[in-house]
Parts: sequence; C-alpha cells; structure tokens
Amino acid sequence: MSVRVADVVDAIHDAFPAEWAESWDRVGLLAGDSAAEVSKVLVSLDPTPAALERARQAGARALVTHHPAFLEPPATLTPRGAGVAFAALEAGIALIAAHTNLDRAPRAAAALPHLLGLDPGRPLEDAHLPMSMITVFVPGEAEHAVTEAMALAGAGRIGEYRGCSFAASGTGAFTPADDASPHSGAPGEASSARELRLEMVAPPACAGAVVRAARDAHPYEEPLITVTPVTIARGNARMGRISALREPTSLATFVDHVSDVFRITPRVWGDPGARLASVATATGSAGSLVPAALEAAVDVLVAGEVRYHDAQTAAAAGLCVVEIGHDVSEWPLVPVLASALSGAPDLSAVTVLVDPPAAGWWTP
Repeated sequence: MSVRVADVVDAIHDAFPAEWAESWDRVGLLAGDSAAEVSKVLVSLDPTPAALERARQAGARALVTHHPAFLEPPATLTPRGAGVAFAALEAGIALIAAHTNLDRAPRAAAALPHLLGLDPGRPLEDAHLPMSMITVFVPGEAEHAVTEAMALAGAGRIGEYRGCSFAASGTGAFTPADDASPHSGAPGEASSARELRLEMVAPPACAGAVVRAARDAHPYEEPLITVTPVTIARGNARMGRISALREPTSLATFVDHVSDVFRITPRVWGDPGARLASVATATGSAGSLVPAALEAAVDVLVAGEVRYHDAQTAAAAGLCVVEIGHDVSEWPLVPVLASALSGAPDLSAVTVLVDPPAAGWWTP
C-alpha cells in the first residue's frame, strides 16, 4: 500500500498529539499536498534551504522538522514572502513540524538528562491543558460501541494513556412524543431506563467529530450529548525535567561536564563555587520555566537559552543558569522525532533519513 503525506502527519500526531502544543504554535502539515505519495522522509531540526535541498537530492517527498517553517502564515505566496515554504511547494516536498508538542513528549524531555548522565525526574513545567468534556447518557449494552466510536474520533487521550473514560450508572426518565420511535418505552407514556453517564475528554478541535461519532453509534433516537469546556492538569507530557545529581558538585565542575558532553562553550550565570545537588533541564528557550525552577528550588537550569532579564532574575534568586545554545539543546530531539516515524507500523514502507547534528554558530 502506498503511504501518503497525511499518513506521516498522523504518525507524528499519534506520538506527539497536536493538543500538547502551545496555542501560538504551528504543528503538523504546514505546506504541501496531504494526498501526495511519499516513500522517503528527511527528519531535521530546521526547515532551512539547505535541509530542503538535501531532501530533494535524496528523493524525499517530506521534510519533517522540529521547528516550523513559520509561526505566522506568509502574507504572500512568493519566493520572497513565503521563503522556504514557497521553495518546498515548488519542489513538491511537504513541510511537517512537531514543535512544542515534541518538547512536551516524555521521551524528548528526557533526552538532555540522559545525555548528561542523569536520571530524569519529575517534569519541570507546571501547566494546564484546555480540553472538552464530552458526556453521553447511554444504555449499558451500547457503552462499548459508543466509547470505541468516540475514541476513534479523538477522545480519551490523556498524556500517554488512551481510551480513557468514566462511566457511572443511574436512571434516565423520559416521555416520548406520539410520533417518536423510542429505543425503550412507548410513545406518549412516561418511561425510565437504566443508563450510564459516559464521559471522555477530547481536544476542543475534535469535539465536533466526537459528538458526531457518539451520535452515530448511539441506539437512541435523541441521545443526550453535552460538551463542556474544561481545563485538566497536564500529566507527564510537560516541558523539562528535574534530576538529582548523584553527588553534589560545584557549578564550575558541572559546567566542565556540560562542555565535554556537548562540545561547546556554554554561557553561565551564577557563582562558579556554588554547590549543586539538583538540575533542571529544558530544551530551546526556557525563560518561561524559570519561575517553575525557582518554585522547585533546583540549583541549576540547563537550557538552550534564557533571555537576559530572565537570567538576571534567576541568578539573583540563587538559580544558576547554563545556556548551551538553542540548537544544541534541541538536536537530541531529532532522533526522537525520527523514531516516531520509523517505528510506526503504517509507515513500514517509508525510508526515514535523519540529519546529523550540526551547530549553526561558533565561538572563537
């Protein structure tokens, strides 16, 4: 069977759900034809012209990257206005991104601690996730069919768990109209039936599809289905990780270790003699996670970069900061992204090519 661009996108969203991404982010298919056939995919960090050319030369019909080609849609679809997106469309290469949804994936968040020889602990980020609660009142014999239909439409995914639902029994009362065709009871007569209150959460974007699926699988002529906006606590799919050092050490010694691991000269905030016992790690820009690191009372934050004033705030509060470079911190996510494609059963016919790490900057 041929594999389409849409199948590649589905595999990425299955591993890194789009609802894990920030509301401002652009993830999934950003340019290209979802119905186009694809036999090779190139996975890289950035959708640069050089990466696009490598994809073209390799015969890859999709370029999958961590960073999106744009956050704001191009105002004009011209070479100057749309940049790499225009070039990709011209070359027939789809651009697909997994950005902050990949950042929150447990496997991705654990990449930096593992490289530093640390055991990834609890997530650093403390955040909530907007969702929709779909509630359906259903007779017991139809519970499985309705639950399965809702799950296939996108409901019941909580972090790394799937098919999550809750059901409680009760009695439903109703009086069918004279021209109704009730599942139980008779037209014009007050009736009651044992029912289950079935609840599943779903991303707001999927709520309509979940409602339609529940209605189609429901045996009632007029099923009661409600949709309620809710906010749930994020689980393990959160940015960053907090780890304990196996032995306390100085900031200077720890920075030497970081330099050896990543082969770079990091930018450091804090007293070289400061004693460290705990480490927070985060990929990319981590200024928004400084308050969480301070709240958790960790000793040092290792991240791609932190804005100047955020780093000042952290250092003044006793939190050391080690900046290793945005790209250096995120290249370890590329193999995680590639593994989601190479391990997807539906993509067994696709060759997944992976760009090796390459820093785009240097220091003398």
